[in-house]
Amino acid sequence: MKPGYSPDYLIYGAGAIGSVLGGFLQKIGSSVTYAGRGEHFLALPEKGLKITGIWGEHYIPPQEIQTLSRQGPKKQFSTILLCVKSRDTEAAVRAAAPLLKGGGIMVSMQNGLKNWEAIARQVGEECTVGARVIFGAEIVGPGHAAVTVNADDVLLGEPFLPVNRPLLEGLQADLSRSGIPARMVSKDEIWAAIWGKVLYNCSLNPLGALLEVPYGMLGESAETRGIIRIIIEEIFLVMRAKGVNVPYRDADDYYHYLMSRQLPPTAGHRASMLQDILKGRQTEIDALNGAISLYAREYGISTPCNDLLSALIKFKEKKKAFSSIPDNY
Repeated sequence: MKPGYSPDYLIYGAGAIGSVLGGFLQKIGSSVTYAGRGEHFLALPEKGLKITGIWGEHYIPPQEIQTLSRQGPKKQFSTILLCVKSRDTEAAVRAAAPLLKGGGIMVSMQNGLKNWEAIARQVGEECTVGARVIFGAEIVGPGHAAVTVNADDVLLGEPFLPVNRPLLEGLQADLSRSGIPARMVSKDEIWAAIWGKVLYNCSLNPLGALLEVPYGMLGESAETRGIIRIIIEEIFLVMRAKGVNVPYRDADDYYHYLMSRQLPPTAGHRASMLQDILKGRQTEIDALNGAISLYAREYGISTPCNDLLSALIKFKEKKKAFSSIPDNY
């Protein structure tokens, strides 16, 4: 760490992932401020932040919780970790951009596609950092987040232009020192990593949400395995057109990797899309299969399976509204 390095972190979107990131950074003495909404966020200044799960038990007392004040002069931060759902990215970046110090970095700790581009449009490519976050967390109750699974290190990279290197290196070092495994990768590697995660999410998340079954059941059925294979084939067509490189030879290679390596450890997992739908929230389909469909149209590629899944998820998002209509309507 360079002498005089003292970043101030803003966790913009203090949900499960954001709370874990902020709490772990705080436990090594980093300056952390939280911004968010909802019952969990509102409980932090009253109850403090409790973190449990596979990375141990930790507690940040309420007097040490700093939240973004809505009154008075707005503080600015050297490093903003954007932890909102992809559906909220545009609005969140607009709100957070004025809070970024000159020469600061905004880091997308999110799922899906198009988030990095949205950040770059507001704060500039030279301030945009991409991340691949592949640990899982959930809100157990207000003020309590649990780390449920960790598949690999958090990857950090510069998707467009070089950024403030001391800040990026400092973030990687702080995360690692706090107990969250993290490493820096090249521009090509960070793009490959996010597309690799998109392959996994697009293959399983919408199907799991539509059929309301855990991921393992999707792998047990010949019918759903066939759909998964088509989803993957369509995504590889788009990746080839965009010049995206991933560490798989072709669609068939990734399909076998998914079935043999990625699916078994998460066989009991239920889709986050289904959780969003059951809670009446909009899903991230537009940043996953929906984004694939949009890219495909730009290149004149047909992706009927991804198109259909996107349409069905959007219908299911509205299911509660439809189910409230009387039978004799």
